[in-house]
Amino acid sequence: MKRKDIVIGLIVLAALAGIIYWFQKPKEELKVPETPSVEEKMEGIFSVEIPEDIEKAQLKDAVGGDASGIATRSYDNGTFIHVVLADLPGPEEGFFYEGWLVRGKEGDADFDFISTGIMRLAKGGYLLEFESEIDYLDYQGVVITLEETEDDIPEKHVLEGAF
Repeated sequence: MKRKDIVIGLIVLAALAGIIYWFQKPKEELKVPETPSVEEKMEGIFSVEIPEDIEKAQLKDAVGGDASGIATRSYDNGTFIHVVLADLPGPEEGFFYEGWLVRGKEGDADFDFISTGIMRLAKGGYLLEFESEIDYLDYQGVVITLEETEDDIPEKHVLEGAF
């Protein structure tokens, strides 16, 4: 009888050791794929590296789509440089994208905006490059509008952001 009890005891101990080992064993972690930032996405589309030491603004879709962009600006040695990289769908015939810098809020005494030009298709996205001898660093807002070729009134905001 003692031999039988010893065998049963060993089996129970082995089972307990197996259960303990099973629960102590590190489990595989579920890895969620990383979503690239807007800056990383734009760098990939345009095959460029955006300098870390430059002021940047993320541009978000203003109409509920998945368009995005990044704007940069700097003022150095008397030159204001503003660049926009955007992932936008191609506009319909007769339309184009235009960039704007905005100061203040509509209705404020200091509200103002300037056109920074028409965006052009470049490397699978849209690019705008603007240079001026005027310092526009007090223009915090960036807007990209969809414009109609025949009309001077902004059609609709498609991307918006602020520095």
